[in-house]
Amino acid sequence: MEHMALSVWDHQLAAGVIFTISFVGCIANWIVATFTQKLPSMRNSFGLLMTSQSTGEAVLCMIFALYYSPMVFL
Repeated sequence: MEHMALSVWDHQLAAGVIFTISFVGCIANWIVATFTQKLPSMRNSFGLLMTSQSTGEAVLCMIFALYYSPMVFL
């Protein structure tokens, strides 16, 4: 049985996919957090909960995009 070693290209591909998904998720969550506060129908407890959830997820996606994906790339 052959030893399947991961090449540098595999790590770079994985880092690129992680960065792309994280960056898109970050932008989408910031858009949700922004528009939730601007809509009058979302100025209630559900809107506040959605804003805090999407803000937290945007920060998490930003950490993955800016901290974790460069570590995988290198």
